[in-house]
Amino acid sequence: MGGMAGVVHFRGDFPEPRVIHAMSERLAHRGPDGEGEFLEGPAALAHRRRVIVATQSTQPLVADDYVVMMDGWVYDHEDLARRAGSRDRVAIDTQAVLQAWRRWGLGLTERLDGEFALTVWDRRNQTLFLLRDRMGVRPLYWAREGGRFAFASELPALLAVPWVRRDLARENIAEYLAFRVVHSPRTLLRDVYQVEPAHWLRVNADLLKTRRYWRLTYAPSRTPRPREGDVIPALQETVERAVRRRLRGGAPTALYLSGGLGSTAIAAAARTMHQHLPTYTISFDDDPFPESPFAGRVARLLGLEHHEVVVGTAELASTFCEAVSALGHPVGNPAAVLQLLLARTASTQARVVLSGDGGEELFGGRMLGAPARSLRLAKVFSALPGLLRRPLGSLLTYSRRGRRIAAPLSHYGLELGLGGYDLFSDEERISLLRDPVDARTGIRRKVLEPFYARLDTDPLNAILNAFLRSWLCEESLVRADRTAASAGLDVRFPLLDREVVSMAAALPGTFKVRRVGGSLHTRWPLRAMLQGVLPPPLVNRPKRGMPAPLDAWLSGPGRLFMEDRFARLKRDPHKLYRPEALDDLRRDVNRTPGAGMRLWALIVLDCWLEGHG
Repeated sequence: MGGMAGVVHFRGDFPEPRVIHAMSERLAHRGPDGEGEFLEGPAALAHRRRVIVATQSTQPLVADDYVVMMDGWVYDHEDLARRAGSRDRVAIDTQAVLQAWRRWGLGLTERLDGEFALTVWDRRNQTLFLLRDRMGVRPLYWAREGGRFAFASELPALLAVPWVRRDLARENIAEYLAFRVVHSPRTLLRDVYQVEPAHWLRVNADLLKTRRYWRLTYAPSRTPRPREGDVIPALQETVERAVRRRLRGGAPTALYLSGGLGSTAIAAAARTMHQHLPTYTISFDDDPFPESPFAGRVARLLGLEHHEVVVGTAELASTFCEAVSALGHPVGNPAAVLQLLLARTASTQARVVLSGDGGEELFGGRMLGAPARSLRLAKVFSALPGLLRRPLGSLLTYSRRGRRIAAPLSHYGLELGLGGYDLFSDEERISLLRDPVDARTGIRRKVLEPFYARLDTDPLNAILNAFLRSWLCEESLVRADRTAASAGLDVRFPLLDREVVSMAAALPGTFKVRRVGGSLHTRWPLRAMLQGVLPPPLVNRPKRGMPAPLDAWLSGPGRLFMEDRFARLKRDPHKLYRPEALDDLRRDVNRTPGAGMRLWALIVLDCWLEGHG
């Protein structure tokens, strides 16, 4: 793990060393164990290194033709080097990447498996390449002005460059309010961008080009449901291989155990390798429905050393600004504060932590419950004669439930706006924002359309892809990576292994939900994997996410915190909000479901704006 930064002046004066030094300093938390720089002509590059296991690796890796830097890991790098033509054992993954680049250039993206952000500087052709892994686990931001280009692993490091502007991208405020995130390549700063997941970017004096190098292939429409006996054993073996890849090296490793199916499947897979990982879970002391007892029970059944982190109001309030700072770019989910506290505790015992993120988006989690139920009626409705379907459809569109029935099957999830968190509606943004132009009605559909495009699959898998591209890539992985980096941990995701992802996507949506005894069960492949590992009440219980201080906390134990942050929000130096709309939202916290989450997202944005001037 580590952090990367760079400035390239394709025209004009060479970069000043003090700028790259400042960028490196702002990435010290990602790599406190070593630092390296490369300054030559138009290019100034810096790398910060976190030592997970003893290694002779130093970065940037400088060769006669290329300079290579990487944040993250490439798995099976020795095999990669062999396929690239190396006859000697290559012990360091950046060396394997260098050999693969010399052999295939950008074609190496078809052969890389890992969680990484990668920089390649072509010394001879004066061309810079940036690459990001398939799911975007590792971050990468960039900016360009004329003949100058800068990039960094995290946004605060990029802002150390004097010419990178801090102007608020007001046109992207609506997207943040609709989803509680802004999706790459966009950010909340004008002229600052992200390299998208599964993309490469090439820049030189004459052009800047970016392209997607990988797309997830889902089961085609009308794929029959396979036999469980043909799928589950192979899936178990694939998950075990994914866990084994992430345990290589012998670094002290722990597991975030939520009590859910994804993290439990990882724990069970590690146990088959005689790896009894210490587990960590977090609970909020005012949570009326805590998840932590289930995690503790799973750990006891698997014979694992378990640690429960209990967070109180004072800790939550005092860690809020630190969590916003650690994220670097706003994510309006209160779970980020808890994740930072959880990571700090786990870092006292481990250098690496495994996470079960991805289980819901790949295998069909809570987001499929309502669509799977309404799809049954939607299929009946779509089979009606047109003369009957059209007038009936007009009537059904007046209610939310009716729209779920009348939505066309060909773009079912898009028509219903499914994908990512649903925070402020069009009407709520119009009411909240001073300038109606900033509300950007229809922004949800505009953002979601690319996530549904070019898919030949069933409606359930299409919905999962939208949640994967939004909720997973732009929110869950961001929270996990940034909070772990801030706490000195390297977080890895076995369920996002290339083989696991491909196998999950190849399953039809009908295999991911199952009716048993009149009840609908989501994430069926994971449940089937854990049959016999856990008792049925634990396997079949409903899933809850990480605890979050929502309406009850903000209007109760966290009231002093809310009042302080709300007073700051009301100052509104950017003149974004209507004051009376903010007052209405504050009053609604203890009487309208979801109002607390909406207020929290505004407070996060305000804290971030405050920190970035």
